[in-house]
Amino acid sequence: MSLKVRSFTQVNYPKISSDTLLTRARAIMRDLSLRLLPVVREGDFLEGILRREHVLSISSTKSDITVSQVVENPPVVFKVGEDAHKAFEIMLEFDEWYVPVINEDTGKYVGILSIDSFLRAVLAKNVKAHEKQISEIMTTRVEYVVPEDYVSRVWRKMITFKYAGFPVVREKDLVLVGIITQHDLLKKGYTRIELESESGPKLGPRVREAMTTPAVTLKPYNKVRDALNLMVRNDFGRIPIVNDSNVLVGIVDRSDLCRCYLGGGKSG
Repeated sequence: MSLKVRSFTQVNYPKISSDTLLTRARAIMRDLSLRLLPVVREGDFLEGILRREHVLSISSTKSDITVSQVVENPPVVFKVGEDAHKAFEIMLEFDEWYVPVINEDTGKYVGILSIDSFLRAVLAKNVKAHEKQISEIMTTRVEYVVPEDYVSRVWRKMITFKYAGFPVVREKDLVLVGIITQHDLLKKGYTRIELESESGPKLGPRVREAMTTPAVTLKPYNKVRDALNLMVRNDFGRIPIVNDSNVLVGIVDRSDLCRCYLGGGKSG
């Protein structure tokens, strides 16, 4: 008998209402390191979702803005009785790491289905990945930034590629020096409106001021289970892969691992 979505649903996942101040939602995301918040209305019915990109797109001075002004319709919603394996495959197809779950009988919001919950279950059950090496599943065409880049440019790149983070390398030799993520920008208090353009009269912050260093890395010859351990235990979304000279050669994210343990192949 196949497992259902309810088996993996996080029922205690934080939620907000549409009249929540966006600054409050931003604080919740920052403090709990969340990428998405479900938005519910009276009676616990799902109204939409709030992404981290939304809270990074406003100025902290606009304290009267509420979630209702930026709430988004979720591209995918699951019901508790749906097949979990199929649900995770759909999440990979849509590149959605967090999806709201509702009760099929009442239509009420129940919780969140996440790639994280699947990976935690895999780790807890000590599921084998055929002893695959990371080189077999990592992405080798890696988008990266350099310490001298302006944060405003990196923000635009995050929006363009729909990535939540990038490895930071030395431009001359691609040696990894750190990693920068949306969560780093949130922790630093940067927002899109507050970011100064590199062409403006006042130069904005650079990547070196916001990046996390040193970055936690793995080697191509490490096992997939090593990446699983690091991601689950540290709540990482991605891990840069370097060679023995610390040169960036690839990256692995949660979707790569999920695809691997679901039985799929390399993501690109």
